[in-house]
Amino acid sequence: MGPNELSLVAKHVMKLLVEQRFNELEAATGGRRLSADDMAAAVEDVGSALVMPPENVWRDLRIAPVRNWPGAYNVKLDLWTARGRTSSSVELTIHDKNGRPVIEVDDIIVG
Repeated sequence: MGPNELSLVAKHVMKLLVEQRFNELEAATGGRRLSADDMAAAVEDVGSALVMPPENVWRDLRIAPVRNWPGAYNVKLDLWTARGRTSSSVELTIHDKNGRPVIEVDDIIVG
């Protein structure tokens, strides 16, 4: 999975968070690590409604290969509100299984 594919998956996850479609995101992740309720509570703790980040953010994603797991990547995304970038972020693990992306929302860190 290359940077373009990782960016598309990250955008999809962010869109679901921004639109508060937590049940859909939980279904997409298979409920691993965080439930819809966990994600909803964390996003609420940010204190303002989330918005999609500016387009340039997607070109500069923080992507790191997962050690001892070929084809798996950690992706950290800053969360944005109408006021701009927040100190909060979402951390993902993304990998391929049978040619399809598998998404894990590892954590939503509220700063």
